[in-house]
Amino acid sequence: MYRDIEMLTDTQVEDLLEPTAENLTDWCAEQRRLKRLAITYDRHAGTFGLAQSFFSINISEDEARAFVALQEGFAPGTPYAEAVQHLLKRWEWLFTEKSHQLVRQKRKRHARPVLLPLSPVVDYSQHGDTILLLDQAMEEGAYISFAYTPLNQSWDAEPIVHEHTEPYELEYRDGHWYYTAYILDLNTFIDYRVDRIRPGSLRKERDRFHPGVRQRTGVKIRYWVSPMLARHGSLSARLREQQVTMLENDQGAIVEGYAKSVWWARRLLLGYGEQVKALAPEKLVISMRKTVQAMSRLYEEER
Repeated sequence: MYRDIEMLTDTQVEDLLEPTAENLTDWCAEQRRLKRLAITYDRHAGTFGLAQSFFSINISEDEARAFVALQEGFAPGTPYAEAVQHLLKRWEWLFTEKSHQLVRQKRKRHARPVLLPLSPVVDYSQHGDTILLLDQAMEEGAYISFAYTPLNQSWDAEPIVHEHTEPYELEYRDGHWYYTAYILDLNTFIDYRVDRIRPGSLRKERDRFHPGVRQRTGVKIRYWVSPMLARHGSLSARLREQQVTMLENDQGAIVEGYAKSVWWARRLLLGYGEQVKALAPEKLVISMRKTVQAMSRLYEEER
C-alpha cells in the first residue's frame, strides 16, 4: 500500500504532511498543479486521508452568496437542516482555494444576511425522527399510526391514537410542519401538526398502498378582493386553478379556485384582513363570520 501511496503522491510516506499541518493548503495547491493526489498521514492514528478532491469546483460570486445563504438559512430546527449542512460540507470540500476565499469573503459581509423563511416558529428538534419517518412512509406507501394531541388540548392531556392513516403529503408552511393523511373510515383528508405528534409514538404498519394515486380535490372557494388589492393586477396565486375576474368601475375583483380545505381557506383570507370577503362556500362564509365576530368581541371588551 505504501508503494501505491508514494506513486500517487510522488512523496515518500514518511514525508507526507499531517492533517493539521500549517502549510497543508499550499501543499494541496501544489499537488493539484502537479496533478498528484494530496494524501495526508496521521501518524498518531496510523491512518491516511485525502486532504482534497482530485476534482474541483470553481464558483462565481453569486454562487458564493447563495452558498452562504443556504448555510445560514438551514440552521438547527429548519427542514432537513442536518442533512443539508452535511451536503453543503461535501460540496465545499470540492471548492478550489479561490472559491473558498469567495465564501469567506461573503460570510464577512457587513450588511444584514439574506434571510430565508425557513426557521420554524416552535422547536422541532425533538421531532426530526418523526419527520424522516413520515417521509419514508410516504415514499414506501406504508400506513402509519401515532399518538396525537390536538391544538385545543393541553400537551399534558391524554393523547389520541390515530391508527391506519394513509400518508398523503408532508409540507413545511409558515414555520410549521404539516402531515396530511387520508382516513379511509371517514373518506376525508385530515391535516396534522407534526409538533403535536408524540415523539416516539409513530410506527409504520405492514399494510401498503400505492403512493401518488390518491388525489385531494380540495374545496372550491370564491372571495371578493378590495379595489386597493385588485388595482395591482397581479394577485398571488394561492389557490389551485385560480381565476381572477376584475369588476367594473373599480369595484375590486372576484377570486375563485381550490383550497386544500375550509380551514386552510380561512387562514388564507384572514391574512388579508379587511381587504377580502368570503363569498362561497357557505361553510367558509360561516367560519369567517364566527371568527370575525369573536375577534370583534375581544376588542369590545377593552372599551
